Amino acid sequence: MIKRIGVVSRLDDSEALETAADLFKFILGKRLVGIPEEEFARLKRLGGGKPLSEMKADLIVTVGGDGTVLKTSMLIPEADTPILAVNMGRRGYLTEVLPEQGREAISDCLKGRVRLEEHMKLSVVHGSGASIDGLNEALFVPALPHKMIALNIKVGGHDLVDCRADGLIVATPTGSTAHAFSAGGPVLDPSLEAFVLVFICPVDPVHPVVVPARKEISIKLSNATSRASVIVDGRHRQDLAPGKSILIKKSKRKAVFVRFDRPRIKRSLVRFPAVEIGRSESAGP
Repeated sequence: MIKRIGVVSRLDDSEALETAADLFKFILGKRLVGIPEEEFARLKRLGGGKPLSEMKADLIVTVGGDGTVLKTSMLIPEADTPILAVNMGRRGYLTEVLPEQGREAISDCLKGRVRLEEHMKLSVVHGSGASIDGLNEALFVPALPHKMIALNIKVGGHDLVDCRADGLIVATPTGSTAHAFSAGGPVLDPSLEAFVLVFICPVDPVHPVVVPARKEISIKLSNATSRASVIVDGRHRQDLAPGKSILIKKSKRKAVFVRFDRPRIKRSLVRFPAVEIGRSESAGP
């Protein structure tokens, strides 16, 4: 039963803030506990604001684009909290309803007239043992933009490839429709449990590689002088020193999205001869 609903808004868009405030008041009118994200609460002068890291709720409503969804998915303390995403962005691949449909969608959630869709996440584990989960991707780029990075990549403990490139994207099926696709990678069906590795401008031709998510991916910076950065979902950044490795594996947690049998919005599409595939963005407000 839904009793506590969190509300997260894109913060740099006045229309998104107004829509989020309206939905928050609607939630309170249903005699439910509404939990606004703290910065949203400050901007709209609402009480009871909480940081995303402390937002424990039965349902979270996001108002914004895919970037707002990615931020929420990364930071909430209980990763499997269902997210109802209201589209105020450009593409809205991860979103489900338009702003004018928000109230009706919340009412349908309260009545149980929804289905829940799970999306695999990846976990990036640093040498210290600390980890961060991402819904879309882990991006490896040079710390200095005019340098290339040299990487040794192992899958399941076995050497896959040594390469020099401008970067590397390791994406989930959800993230395969974002930067990985723009860099020439394939689109993976969301039901697959796999990673796609896409090399950005490699010195030697290296095609994208799809590997099963049950196998861990070890990525080592093999150049003795260059440093790299690892960026997860455009939000979390970590430096990678020469000779150091990072492990990427399937996360134990999944992102959960509220879906309706008849989607309320038509998402932006990338069109192929016989199939239509949604395309999302990896970063953004």
